[in-house]
Amino acid sequence: MTVIDPVFLAESVEPLEEFLLSLPIGSLFNGELYKLSDDRFTGLSLEGFSDEPMWLDATTVGRLFMAPDGSTVAALNVPEGDDGTPAGVKMISDNDFVQEGDPVTIVAYQDEDGPRVQVDSLHLVRIMLNEDTPARFCTVAFGLMACTAYRHGFSRISLFAGGNGPPPVDLEDGDLIGYLVWPKFGFDATLLPVDLNSAPDHVRRRDSVLGVVEADQEWWKAHGRGREMYFDLSAGSASWNVLLNYLYTVLLEDDDEYEEEA
Repeated sequence: MTVIDPVFLAESVEPLEEFLLSLPIGSLFNGELYKLSDDRFTGLSLEGFSDEPMWLDATTVGRLFMAPDGSTVAALNVPEGDDGTPAGVKMISDNDFVQEGDPVTIVAYQDEDGPRVQVDSLHLVRIMLNEDTPARFCTVAFGLMACTAYRHGFSRISLFAGGNGPPPVDLEDGDLIGYLVWPKFGFDATLLPVDLNSAPDHVRRRDSVLGVVEADQEWWKAHGRGREMYFDLSAGSASWNVLLNYLYTVLLEDDDEYEEEA
């Protein structure tokens, strides 16, 4: 499990969490969840993630598994899937923001490096949000997910970032651009020399997705490829540095635009 750094928690995670919860979208994550039977969902016990079962109350479940208030949730113990989804506890959540038949699926699992959270094909198309979903819903939801995962000692959040560059000019259903979007949230992956054969020198000197994006974002946009990526939840990681900068930048900009329009 990730060692929780009290300084990083107090100076970075808690202020971010407070900021996100102060936003209209953040106010949707208060743990008002329901079972398939329509009874209130009160929480989830994760076995094997620590010396004692890890109890997650409904508010924690909502934030950790990106399930806003009003969601119907179901937890299943699942074996490893043919698509590479790890064995663990799969949380399925359905709500008015996702299109019918496309619930959000997240797996909490244990491996030799400790507990992690696996986002199962959670790229933009797979989420399948309705047109009336509030702007930045996924941005705020993922920020809360990262904060909650850190608080509970998870070491990584992983996903498959789909798609290949260059992205289509006009996005349509089925187009995948996760390879381009998820690095903005701090997701990274190790790159091999073969991945950078056609790259200019200043890009070839980098050995990770975040390194390449930092060196030349336009090159990655045009030549990047989909792959398994991960968010490193350890205190002060490159993933956190990117996420903190991104969230404060885009969400405060949105706030300024709203005030100007008002």
